[in-house]
Amino acid sequence: MYRVLIVDDEMPALRFVWNIINQFATSFKVEGTATSGEQGLEFLSKHPVDLLITDISMRGMSGIELAQRARQLAPGIHIIIISGYGEFEYAQGAIQAGVDDYLLKPVSISKMTAVLNSIQERLDAATASISARLLPAIACGSAYSQEDLEKLYGQSKYRFAYIRWGNLDMMLSMKLGASSLVIPGHKFFQVLRGRDDDERILVAAEGPLEEFLTNLSVYITQPGSLNTWTAVYSPNPQQIKALPVFIERALTVMHHQTIIGKHQILQIKESARAHEQARLSMSELTQLTHFVRTGNLRIIKDHLISLAIAWEKEQMPQRQVWHLGRQLIHQIALVNPSIFTRLEKVLLEYNELIRYANSYGELMSGLYSLLFDNGNIRDKKLSTQELFNHARRYIDENYARPLGMQSVCDELGISPTYLSRLFRKHSDTTFNAYLTRCRMEAAVQLMREKPNLLLRDVAACVGYDDSSYFAKVFRQYTGKKPSQYIPEE
Repeated sequence: MYRVLIVDDEMPALRFVWNIINQFATSFKVEGTATSGEQGLEFLSKHPVDLLITDISMRGMSGIELAQRARQLAPGIHIIIISGYGEFEYAQGAIQAGVDDYLLKPVSISKMTAVLNSIQERLDAATASISARLLPAIACGSAYSQEDLEKLYGQSKYRFAYIRWGNLDMMLSMKLGASSLVIPGHKFFQVLRGRDDDERILVAAEGPLEEFLTNLSVYITQPGSLNTWTAVYSPNPQQIKALPVFIERALTVMHHQTIIGKHQILQIKESARAHEQARLSMSELTQLTHFVRTGNLRIIKDHLISLAIAWEKEQMPQRQVWHLGRQLIHQIALVNPSIFTRLEKVLLEYNELIRYANSYGELMSGLYSLLFDNGNIRDKKLSTQELFNHARRYIDENYARPLGMQSVCDELGISPTYLSRLFRKHSDTTFNAYLTRCRMEAAVQLMREKPNLLLRDVAACVGYDDSSYFAKVFRQYTGKKPSQYIPEE
């Protein structure tokens, strides 16, 4: 909300401008009025103002003199002068005073709103520039201007949320770095980059909690995002300076409660239970050691999968699973020299596995392959870039078939986890998003080339059995209904 001071020695004219702002310029708020230049200058010396609207001809101090002195007090202030005089010298004086616009009486509503909209655009641009510096500094606990803080946020309260798409990267710091933060624009939120490209911090103006959660859900599930996500929010609105405390608490909640393959919206609570580090029992470790020494790989795989089933049933958090997996690796390495010699590499690969796994079972299957499958993709001659190119070509050539991640994995001889990693490493999208893009682009081209095709025929040609579902995906991707290209069936 931008603050306005109106100065005019004629009350009807003053009220007219005030009413226009109240009714037609909702981004502006009249903070004060004055009936003389002297009163206006006194108000400006005590209160921050974004826009001064003043009559040019008043008893005592003129509007031009007020504009000049206002500019000295507040160099960034915007100024509109209203006058009943059309002579050149007045307009020249206004220009020299550095005013934004010069309006002649009688002022029409359309002209005034047009000028206000123009000034709002400039104010928005300046605000965005300041915010791009200020909000990251606040989030990281760095030094920032208290004047800028007061100007942009004042005593207003905000709602915060912290989002992670995909699983946690267990190697990430629990602290933010100022250099890693950027602010893209968004309709409902100010958005900060988190610790990596899979994290965002949202700051929303205070409003109904239900509306905030609705907008949060829409933002989380935006097209192209990873399949699973975890979001942490505070139910109570807070002043903007509380953001770093929220971030610290949100990261703690996320670190302890992120669950592999599960969508979660978590609330920060005043009292959170302590989490003990999970450990495998001595009997489980002894049993696993026996299986490894006997060399029975089928039993080892079955054992790992049974652990995954138990963890999934318990909904064990990722952090706990990560510790248990590392314990498994170390125990197996003690009795398997080939694994022990590459233990460091195995642990690094395990960090990647747990970051991109879509389920507990997928994680344990990937861990088994990492430890015991000599035909694993890591031993093949193809580079990750070559594998990714192969996967992309296969999708491009086969999108019209009932194509899924597993069929691409079967073609390449790799796991779904590894395929997800390839897309994350070599593209800006996910497997599902890329497949959808291929299908939608092909559908648009087909509709333009053959406008007489029925909806079900177009859907079938790009890999969809259900024309209704195709229409839903098409509208979500393009923003248009299929009927804008082809006739209704």
